Amino acid sequence: MDKAVLPSSIAIAGAWGYIGQKFLHAAQRLGVGVYAFDPGPIPESLDLAGVERVTDEATFYTLPAQIFHLALHPNHRRYALETLFTRARAGESFCILNEKPMAEPDKPEHCNWIRQQVEQNEAWLAYDFPELFDPMTARIVDFLRGHRTVQIEEVHLFRSKDRENPNNPRNYKIMVPIQYQETVHCIAFLLTLLGAHSGQLAPVFSKGICAQGQAEIYCPPNPDAYAEPVDGKLEGVLELAGTTAHLHTNFKSGAELTKRRIIRGRVDGRPFCIDADYLEGHKYLIIDGAYQAVSPTESSYENVIRQLWSWRQSFSLETWRSGLYPNVNFSEYTYRLSALLWDACREQAPLRIEDASSFRGYMPGFARHREHISR
Repeated sequence: MDKAVLPSSIAIAGAWGYIGQKFLHAAQRLGVGVYAFDPGPIPESLDLAGVERVTDEATFYTLPAQIFHLALHPNHRRYALETLFTRARAGESFCILNEKPMAEPDKPEHCNWIRQQVEQNEAWLAYDFPELFDPMTARIVDFLRGHRTVQIEEVHLFRSKDRENPNNPRNYKIMVPIQYQETVHCIAFLLTLLGAHSGQLAPVFSKGICAQGQAEIYCPPNPDAYAEPVDGKLEGVLELAGTTAHLHTNFKSGAELTKRRIIRGRVDGRPFCIDADYLEGHKYLIIDGAYQAVSPTESSYENVIRQLWSWRQSFSLETWRSGLYPNVNFSEYTYRLSALLWDACREQAPLRIEDASSFRGYMPGFARHREHISR
């Protein structure tokens, strides 16, 4: 492994959680030093070779790590972001890798706070949509950009797993509605596809958006932990940029474990089809019927660390913030599209947004619901 394309260290907040452990193990395999912070008990089976545990939260966020990974729920990120943004304003250089969604479903104003803070400092802030860091996605983007004209006509985005099984300890972790928790990954992939040819997001929204969907309630193994029910399955449709995107996300009992993508359209006047699955252990990429050289077992989390650091070494901060990457602007669009789908399910009718400016000012239903309750 070329050490030049790897950071020397990563600091993981929430290191004992499901995602935190994934990144901890990935860093160990890559030979990247790990600082770990998590107030919970260390899992008995966890190998801490090469890991330095930090028990004081304030100390953790002053560490000299090159990447800080916030494997935290949105309601637990404020202190971390405030501290790291303060360091960035003082001229310190590091990357922040944040989990999705960008904000709690009922607090869209937090997106505005993050955007305003980032504009005032030199922070490299990325959001963890693993498929966007995957070399398979780069190959798909290269295929699209290799043609003069591209029209993506139809996309099917499958992402599901059984999250109701009471025998899986992971299923006892609190989740937010599936539109924000899981569909958001599909949305991020879709926006990357639609913006690939131009390298920008603005044209994707120039003709407006139409969203519709049907949802089913999630039945968790620990229902008492939820203040109110959340959606656990979505069959949705987004229409934008001349593309019809079908979203199939499912956390219900017996759901198939899959991260499949099917993309159809025309390039330079001829039809094309891409079929891919990003599920570790079962990864594949087929372009126009031809299997591409892909390792089925390639680690998505190693790819995130490697690709994020490569971007950090290759781009200026201005390029990062303005380009088609999982930056703050990109992630806010994924958040608001998640909200639009949630609202469409509640309204049980198509919802239309006329243009990008109207969309950026869109008030998600969770927030409207919160305001109604508070009156």
